[in-house]
Amino acid sequence: MHDYFHILGVSDGTPADEIRRAARRHLDRSHPDFRKPPDRRLLATRAPDDVAIDFVDMVAIVERMQTAFFGSER
Repeated sequence: MHDYFHILGVSDGTPADEIRRAARRHLDRSHPDFRKPPDRRLLATRAPDDVAIDFVDMVAIVERMQTAFFGSER
């Protein structure tokens, strides 16, 4: 059984309005729509040195996909 008071960080005798505020803070921290997006610079520093994205190649891939799906004349 879960100890929801411990999860919310409140004690057993906490008033209902404080429990409500703690629950909202918990939801803000854990809900993916409300979380702060990761820092892109931090993600770039975690990338291995031997991995590089060549955006010129990506443009060629997208153009080939468009041709395959929609034909050469759009």
